[in-house]
Amino acid sequence: MNSKKSAVCYLTRIPDSETIQFAEELARDSRLASNVDIYIMVDDNNFQIQSNSLINFIQINNNECISNGYHSSNKLEMNKDCISWDKAIYYFCQIKQNDYSFVWLIEDDSFIPSVDAFFLLHNKYSNENNGGDLICQKNDENLYGDTSAWKWADVVGKFSPPWYHSMVCAIGCSRRLLDKIANYVKQRRFLPFIEYMFNTIAMQNHLKVINPPELSTIVFRENWTWEHVRQRPNNWFHPFKNEHVRRDIRSRMTNTEQMPSHNVGYTENIGYQGYTQYQGPMPQYPYFMPPMYNPPPNNGSVLPSILYYPPNMPPPYPPH
Repeated sequence: MNSKKSAVCYLTRIPDSETIQFAEELARDSRLASNVDIYIMVDDNNFQIQSNSLINFIQINNNECISNGYHSSNKLEMNKDCISWDKAIYYFCQIKQNDYSFVWLIEDDSFIPSVDAFFLLHNKYSNENNGGDLICQKNDENLYGDTSAWKWADVVGKFSPPWYHSMVCAIGCSRRLLDKIANYVKQRRFLPFIEYMFNTIAMQNHLKVINPPELSTIVFRENWTWEHVRQRPNNWFHPFKNEHVRRDIRSRMTNTEQMPSHNVGYTENIGYQGYTQYQGPMPQYPYFMPPMYNPPPNNGSVLPSILYYPPNMPPPYPPH
């Protein structure tokens, strides 16, 4: 397979019909058909997959994933060792490590309004020459290991500061980043929590992180409506859990003569639950990790550096 190809993988427990339908639309598009493969990860191994010539459905045994070290990526919130996130990361880091130069991982309650909206973002940011290694919603920075807010206490023992995080409901990953994640798993035999893992590994390995405005509408909780999508037809949105609403909006976009071809002004403020601005200047877009950084000071609520375990220490999660 051509290593310059890309992949799109929807992450599902059981895929709904609207997700399958849109995945088929992506697969049929002439701009994508020759260089982008479409996947749907199905977490429920009892689900009977229907034959489909356009989409690659994947089901992976939980024990296979866990025994290879790919587990616990969302245990902090889901309290499960292995879900579709672990399986997709395993699949593209290890099984398909030589097949794709770029992979989009998209939760099934994320909403891409059209094939055009996908193509524009993919074409702009996945290019090896001027694209990024991690395309995500934001890149919050925690320079000194402050564990007093958000879920930062969970990072202790997994990474030394500085730490970074983002919503990761829809992200793009380069082969360079996937290989760094695979190296982490090889050493530690588990996956850290996804909302800080991708960003922190990317930044600490001097990779390029881009937060495009099209992903600014990937948030924890918001009641998105047709009007939001109409004003920003090239944005990707989260959450959109109701498949009937997603289908209705796609239909309205197709049938609306005055649908704008570009995003228009959008004044509503989007709140991020639990969002905290951390000390130190935020890196400028696109982000680059400086070659060196000072160790965290031992004061206040900042953890002393002696508590940061080296990479060969046993994982803090129960071993499998």
